[in-house]
Amino acid sequence: MLKTFSLLYESYVVPGATLLPIIAGLIYYKRLSKAIHALIVYLGIALLINIVGIVMANHNINNMPLLHIYTLFELLAVMWYYKRAFNTQAAATRITVLMVVYSVLCVLNFTFFQSIYQFNTYTRPLEAIIVVVTGCIYLSVLGNADSKDSVNNAGRWITGGFLLYFCSSFFQFVFSNVISHHASKSVKFIIWNLHDTFVLIMYIFFFVAIRYEASKR
Repeated sequence: MLKTFSLLYESYVVPGATLLPIIAGLIYYKRLSKAIHALIVYLGIALLINIVGIVMANHNINNMPLLHIYTLFELLAVMWYYKRAFNTQAAATRITVLMVVYSVLCVLNFTFFQSIYQFNTYTRPLEAIIVVVTGCIYLSVLGNADSKDSVNNAGRWITGGFLLYFCSSFFQFVFSNVISHHASKSVKFIIWNLHDTFVLIMYIFFFVAIRYEASKR
């Protein structure tokens, strides 16, 4: 029973929830900022990668190589969002350098340090740290902006979603290989269901951000 619920929740409910912000974003596309346009593209590609990963898992194919690809994609996509959200040349330059350096580190990691057939417990936590720090800087910048501005308020919701997910998942990213090899099935179900719940909440935050911005324009 627990296993069935977990599989349904992980394979259908949470990935399906990605459609909430995607559909809202497509409906209100012309009323949204360029930053949120980038977010919608990120969510669309993330959904496709998720579907591929689920299909691979259902056919007993190791989908860890896909996770390595997704980690790199996710960091680049989130930083693309923040490049547009900050909307300054200085921020764009720093973020571009960060994107290039992280890409190189990912390639080095799966080439020399961690097999593509195991969790990437070096680059995934690093991704979380980068996103959390960038999000905190973004919120501090918004602290000096007009709180009534719709884009800024949408940006707070989106950043809140990122911070909630990446902060809550950090230790799971670090210990994924340990959990995979040593935790009991019931413990794995609890951990992964918690992880999926934070993902679900993040998508809801994105949906609220899109609706909020669209209603104010």
